[in-house]
Amino acid sequence: MKKNLYLEIITPTTTLYEGNVVLVDLPGVNGRFTILRNHGDIISILTEGKVRVIGEDSVERFFSCDSGSVECLNNKIVVLINHGRQIK
Repeated sequence: MKKNLYLEIITPTTTLYEGNVVLVDLPGVNGRFTILRNHGDIISILTEGKVRVIGEDSVERFFSCDSGSVECLNNKIVVLINHGRQIK
C-alpha cells in the first residue's frame, strides 16, 4: 500500500498548509533541498526564501519563509516558520 507524504506548514499564529503532497522544496541554510515520499528522517534549519509545495492535486503552491525548521519522520513533514504566508 502506498503511504502518502503529509505536510503541515505552521506559523506561531496559524496553519498555512495541511494535507498530502508529492514534494516539498525548502530553503535550507546550506542550500535548497527537496523532500519526497519515503525520504530519510531529517531535522533541519530553514533560512529566508520560498517553500515550494506540489500537492497531490498537482497544484504548485509557494509560501514565504523568513526562518524556521523542518522535521520529516515517517512520511510526515512539519515545517515551522517564524513569519510566512502563501505567495502564489
